[in-house]
Amino acid sequence: MTVPAKNLNDYFDGSYYLSEYPDVAEAKIDPFEHFCLVGWKEKRNPSVAFDTGFYLRQYPDIAAANINPLIHYIAAGQFEGRKIMPPLREMRLRVQHSLWSRNYRSEGYDPEIPTDGILSVSKLMVLLSDTFRDAPTVVSVSHDDYGVNVGGVQKLLSVEEARCEDLSWNYMHLAPSCHRLGLAQNAPGIPVVLTLRLNGKKLGNVTPSIFLQSYGQIKNNKHPVFSVIHHLMGHNPEEIADLIDGMNSEKTIIWAHDYFTICSGIQLMRNDVVYCDAPSAESMACNICSHGQDRLVFTKKIADFFSRFEPVVMAPSQSAADLWRKHSPYSYRAVYGRPLGELVLSDSRVSFRNGSKNEPIRIAFFGYRTHLKGWNTFQMLAMKFKDDPRYEFHHLGMAQNVAASGNIIYTPVSNSRRGEEAMIFAAVSRNIDVVINWALWPETFCYAAYEAVAAGAFLLAPTGSGNVSALIEKLGADHGLLLHSEDELISLMTSDKLCKIMRLSNRKRGYISPSGDSVSWLLENADHFQYIDFVAEAYS
Repeated sequence: MTVPAKNLNDYFDGSYYLSEYPDVAEAKIDPFEHFCLVGWKEKRNPSVAFDTGFYLRQYPDIAAANINPLIHYIAAGQFEGRKIMPPLREMRLRVQHSLWSRNYRSEGYDPEIPTDGILSVSKLMVLLSDTFRDAPTVVSVSHDDYGVNVGGVQKLLSVEEARCEDLSWNYMHLAPSCHRLGLAQNAPGIPVVLTLRLNGKKLGNVTPSIFLQSYGQIKNNKHPVFSVIHHLMGHNPEEIADLIDGMNSEKTIIWAHDYFTICSGIQLMRNDVVYCDAPSAESMACNICSHGQDRLVFTKKIADFFSRFEPVVMAPSQSAADLWRKHSPYSYRAVYGRPLGELVLSDSRVSFRNGSKNEPIRIAFFGYRTHLKGWNTFQMLAMKFKDDPRYEFHHLGMAQNVAASGNIIYTPVSNSRRGEEAMIFAAVSRNIDVVINWALWPETFCYAAYEAVAAGAFLLAPTGSGNVSALIEKLGADHGLLLHSEDELISLMTSDKLCKIMRLSNRKRGYISPSGDSVSWLLENADHFQYIDFVAEAYS
């Protein structure tokens, strides 16, 4: 078969092949030669755009003839109307993941004991005595250990810990010692094992009973305790409520970092495919979703937790607070939008890049390669415009073993606990001009969007009710543009509109100032508390 070189270039991506199959790179074999000799027989894909296994399964005549599927498609298959990817492939994968998640949750969890064991009461008392301060205490609860993992919630926990350190208060943190989806479902009488940190130091693993017995021996009743629930994923809400009561917490704050308190599908994505806007749990629209089938039981447990405390609810933006209030059936005292950061921009304008072969516009995606954040839209653009000299495509963040088109330049970036500005620095060093943030759900805050603006990039995002839309509307046309559809995004890049818009923009660089933490709110509202003297003294 005679294969036109241009057509071959459309479907064989040597950079992708070497990245996806490191054994080929290590062997220093030409990627195309490897694919033609053995790769296709091993069902390896020549690019993101071609599914070898699907082609051979879909067309058994090609498999039976032992013909290279890529060569066949370019020479004949495309003219015969043959398909190279499963129909609705990405949606099918999302639904499959959603069903797996439902089965994982519905089967319940066998009791899990962490490999490093559980502390005894006596051992924990010794550790607490060495670290515990004779001062007010903030006990926070989240879905993982913020000293190990990274993300927006973990970043806020670090800010709260630092704030307590400045005040000489105690900051206790409890997280499930083993990862779980949904709420914990344990065998009767077997509690969830928790990982305990105190003032930034990991003490070990405890049960709620062991923790309360030890804490009761070292606490000082003259100092107040405040509880902050950042996330209940992986927890048994009743056990956490008993723990809060056992510590005699004066005030309880619950955060809506996402929409987990409304549905176990934290982004409100129906079957992980499309945003649902949280319909009634009894509606057909909810029942056809894998997250909706146990939602009545789920929300009953959350409602019981809320009714015990009537907490103050906080969300990382006003848009998130408004959406949570709209859909929440729970008892609470108040709902506040508390932005996790404020942009501080300089007066210096970022120079314009003209979009030519010598100086292409550098378009980037920030963060994890996940469809929820818009990775699929970004990769589609990179593949569509890979031969367009006006554009250069970058990914800054973590790959998570998700394949990428070979023309996407990858810069690993991890916003570690002590390196919050890593993404901004990386974007500036790469001279990123545009960041595409095409999230499929109304994000509650989105550090990536703030980092993009702070790095002097022009932000492109879809219209919607989330905080990214609110940010662009607040900043105005100098820093970003809201679009109604992917077609409008493609049209923007196909024409010269993007160059013209950026030429008129007045982008500036800056940084993100942390804000909105729970400890600061406690200080700001000191006159509401029984222990006003201690809180007011710290505030002054």
